[in-house]
Amino acid sequence: MLMGIGKVPIILETREIEDALLQSISQLDENKSAWIITPYLTIEKLSTIRRAISEACKRKATVNVVVRDEPEQLAPAKQGLSEAISHGLNLFAFHRLHAKLYWFENDYGIVTSANLVDGSFEASTELGLYVPAGTLHNELREWITKVIEPGLRSVNSQPAEKKFPKFPASKPMEAKSAPNTNGFCIRCSSSINLSPEKPYCIEHYRSWSYYSNPDFEEKVCHSCGKPNKSTMNKPVCYACFKAKR
Repeated sequence: MLMGIGKVPIILETREIEDALLQSISQLDENKSAWIITPYLTIEKLSTIRRAISEACKRKATVNVVVRDEPEQLAPAKQGLSEAISHGLNLFAFHRLHAKLYWFENDYGIVTSANLVDGSFEASTELGLYVPAGTLHNELREWITKVIEPGLRSVNSQPAEKKFPKFPASKPMEAKSAPNTNGFCIRCSSSINLSPEKPYCIEHYRSWSYYSNPDFEEKVCHSCGKPNKSTMNKPVCYACFKAKR
């Protein structure tokens, strides 16, 4: 129904939103990514979409799902996506999430009123804006990078090397008493190898590399882990920079 939908934004009605989601999820393959941002997620009855998400993860697509950070929302999401999680799906929680956005790399995005819940496509009247690949589609991804990613809390832990094999894996954390052996991701402060040329963890390097802005401000010093307006160009704070000279 939606094949060749066009290259301009259009309004989607309830059933068209469901069809568009299924079409794009089914086409995800390795090296493609998707963001499913929905405060509420219950897909026990949406079996076709649930299976499509699991199959996309089996094909090693990077599927990121973000739900509202509340126990009553996390429980059904983990249950409904359990098979996909076992195949590498990334499930995140975000405090007080209300936005609904479905974004697919090199394809399109849908800004919509519809949560990914059983009732949205069966008993509700929903509205969606289809956004084809292009400037606005890129701006939606930038919004995810700037607004959503910094506030994410990982609900499940999957081996990052499985998702991003081209980026060197970090070594296990060494004893904190050994000086200058550990660094910190300048976005999430997780422990990584101390290497000013690679100041991000694997997951957030992937996010940063989408735009590759060397002056994009992050949160902590790569060397000491303290709050600092770090960038790829200047990943360490002045005190650490001065101490190493």
